[in-house]
Amino acid sequence: MQGGTLRLNKAMRSIIPWIALALCLSLGSCAFLSGSHATERRNPATNPDERFWRAVEKADVVYVGETHDDPAHHEYELELIHGLLGRNMKFAIGWEMFDETQQSSIDAWASHKISLEELLAKTDFQKSWGIYSPLYEQILRTTEKAHVKNLALNAPPELVRKIARAEPLTLEEMAMLPSGFVADAGAYKNFVALIGEHPGVEETDRRRYFDAQNVWDQTMASRILEFKHRYPKVKLVVLTGRDHVSGGYGIPFYLRQKTDLKQLVLFPKGRLDFGLGQKAV
Repeated sequence: MQGGTLRLNKAMRSIIPWIALALCLSLGSCAFLSGSHATERRNPATNPDERFWRAVEKADVVYVGETHDDPAHHEYELELIHGLLGRNMKFAIGWEMFDETQQSSIDAWASHKISLEELLAKTDFQKSWGIYSPLYEQILRTTEKAHVKNLALNAPPELVRKIARAEPLTLEEMAMLPSGFVADAGAYKNFVALIGEHPGVEETDRRRYFDAQNVWDQTMASRILEFKHRYPKVKLVVLTGRDHVSGGYGIPFYLRQKTDLKQLVLFPKGRLDFGLGQKAV
């Protein structure tokens, strides 16, 4: 998936693959979390397991900010899902790894019209995301068995590539652009801090890459809003790159512009760490 070869922090690699020599965008980009962090303090007298699940239960949207090529993060996600199932929480899974045009294929798989293998082939999943971990497929099998809904969140990759390259959009592509969100100066400053300084990258280039990043984040925020409008009592667990939910500006930032849903961000460190690194938004 990642087309960039720049030397970046492991958690940031996927945010700027387009700044590589070919300036090619990937599907797996990421951006950072909301301004008013409220990190829960650890109380030795409180069972961390209970505190963790209480925080998860209260949230309307739970993000898992993964590093795509870290197997421990996928183990965390699978364990979280098993924990949710074991506690009989009603939830769905939102995937950065599928774009919104692929939802019909996901629905066809969920209704047993196609097999999982056919779904992965139709969406080119193995080439784009399966290379990171076989546990993605295990998560899909687990949710299918438990009748948990899966939601495609991301923007189509070609749409984002065109924006990053300042290429003209078709009327159909323009209609797919998210609307009603505001990307402020702080969001841009945060984005520039994430991608760092790179020789030969002009300000106009950075602005285009920022616009492309926002299409990812705002599209995912829009899809979450649509889902919660249809299923207000179903918790949505979002699997996404950590840069989409970190630093005060990613998906949670845009979601807060349109709703007061309770959002919780989890940053995996391996197996469930019972609240270490969690952020209430």
